[in-house]
Amino acid sequence: MVVPLRSMIRSFFKINFRLTPRRIWNAVQLYGSMYLSRISGKPVVRGYPLMLMVEPTNICNLKCPMCPSGNGDMKRPLGKLDLEQFRKLMDEVGPYIMQVQLWNQGEPFINKNFLDFVACARRMGVMTQTSTNGHYIRTAEDAEALVRSGLDILIFSLDGTNQETYEKYRVGGKFGIVMQALRLISEAKTELNSKTPIIELQFLLFKHNRQEIDEVKAIGKKYKVDRLSLKTAQVYTAEQAEEFLPEEEEARRYSFDGEHIEMKGQVPNWCKRLWLNSTVNWDGSVSPCCFDKDAEHAFDNIFENGTSFTQVWKNSRYNSFRRQIMSERKAIEMCRNCTEGLEVPYAQIIEMKKT
Repeated sequence: MVVPLRSMIRSFFKINFRLTPRRIWNAVQLYGSMYLSRISGKPVVRGYPLMLMVEPTNICNLKCPMCPSGNGDMKRPLGKLDLEQFRKLMDEVGPYIMQVQLWNQGEPFINKNFLDFVACARRMGVMTQTSTNGHYIRTAEDAEALVRSGLDILIFSLDGTNQETYEKYRVGGKFGIVMQALRLISEAKTELNSKTPIIELQFLLFKHNRQEIDEVKAIGKKYKVDRLSLKTAQVYTAEQAEEFLPEEEEARRYSFDGEHIEMKGQVPNWCKRLWLNSTVNWDGSVSPCCFDKDAEHAFDNIFENGTSFTQVWKNSRYNSFRRQIMSERKAIEMCRNCTEGLEVPYAQIIEMKKT
C-alpha cells in the first residue's frame, strides 16, 4: 500500500527539516511518478528520492551473529566514507531530499567525521538520523557534541537489560558502557535544553530477552527516551531461528517448523522504497536498499566512475531492477527476507512520554 502524499508530508512536519518549494515540487514529482509506475506496470522516475541512506562505514566493533559486518560474512571491502565525497553528494541532492539516514552496515561513530556529516546535512536543512550501539559516546564532551551537532533522531540499540542477556546477541559489547552513553546523552539534552536528538531505544525481540520488556521500559523512562521500538529479529538460517526466535507468534516475522523458515505472507510485486529512498555505501556504490548488504545489486559507483547520483538514480540498471520488482519480486533473494509490503509483525513503537 503506497503511503498517501499528504500523510507523508504531515509526518515530516513533526521533524526538523527545511520545507522549500524545491522539496515540495520534488515530492509531488516523485509521488506522481510512483503512482504512474504502479498503474502502468512500468518504472517511471521523476525527481530525487525523499530519503537517502548514506553509510559512514561498514566496520563494526561488535560481532552480532546475524549481522554480516560483525560475523565476518561481508564480502565487500571494509572502509569509511570520505567527508569531501559526502559534501559533494549533499551539494547535488541536499536541496531536494528531506532526510539522510547516516547508517547501513557497521557502527557509524567509528567514522571520526560522523558529526561533520550531520553538520553538513543540517546546514542544508536536511533531517538527519542514525543508529548506534552506543560504545563510542564515552564522555560528557562526546554527548554534548552529539546534541549540539543537530542530529534529529538517534536509534539506540539495547537488546538486553544486563550484561548476560545483552552480550548474547551483541557479542563483544559492554552493557555498562552502553548504559553510560545513554545516561550521558540524556543529561546533555537536559543541560542544553534540547529536544534533539529524539532518542529511540530499539529492543530486538529474542527468545532470551522476552522477559525483559518491562525492564527496558523502565530504563527508557529513567533516561527520558522519547520512544521505545520493540522490533522482531531478522534471521537467515534454521539454526539462527532455533536459537534466537521467540516462541510467541506475535513476536516474530517468520513461520518456523524447526527446519524451514519462511516470511509470513506473500511478497507483493511492488516496493515503494525504490522510489522513496536509495542507499549510497561508504565507497560510493549505489544500492537499492539496506537489504543489499554486499552491494550485489549496486547500479554504479558515484565516487569512481564520474557519474552523478541523479544519473544512477534514473539509469537503465536501476530501472531494470525496478521492473523486476514489479514483475517477480520473490525471485530476488534479499526481497524474500524483507517485510516491505507485508502485514507481518515488524516493530511496535511505544511513545514513552505517553506511558
